[in-house]
Amino acid sequence: NEYGYPSEGETFSIADTKEAWIMDLVGKGPDNKGIVWVARRIPDGYICAHANQARITRFPQNDPENCLFAPDVISFAREKGWYSGTDEDFSFRDAYNKLDFGAARGCDARAWSAFNILCDGRFTYEENGREVTKPASDWLDYAMGYDLEGEMPLFVKPSRKITMKNVAD
Repeated sequence: NEYGYPSEGETFSIADTKEAWIMDLVGKGPDNKGIVWVARRIPDGYICAHANQARITRFPQNDPENCLFAPDVISFAREKGWYSGTDEDFSFRDAYNKLDFGAARGCDARAWSAFNILCDGRFTYEENGREVTKPASDWLDYAMGYDLEGEMPLFVKPSRKITMKNVAD
């Protein structure tokens, strides 16, 4: 915030031996010094994948153990005219790095592919406080950019213990 951030956006994986996080951030542009960002803790037993496209959409705003964000992440989007809804419905990706055909096809398709391989074709994720398992193919049209409605899960449970070779592959 003090010196500015000259990028149109980045996603970082941040991890230590106890926890892992995904962080999406965007510079405020040449006329506004600073950044807006959101970070989500990846739940134990789950994985996350990202590739050159913001993945965090809606996020819990009252759970600092699992979600942190810039204090002006929503107000700055409103100020720029990129968002006008309620705080609860705010989506970082939709305001700052809207998914289009090229982003889905070039970026989310790679995240989908990693999930598909590491989850043996079935995505297990949390939805409304309960664990759900669905075929990976449910998100194939989304990942390929054909149907951008909805969103792919941010975190999924792998079907087995992930090895260093799995990550490298």
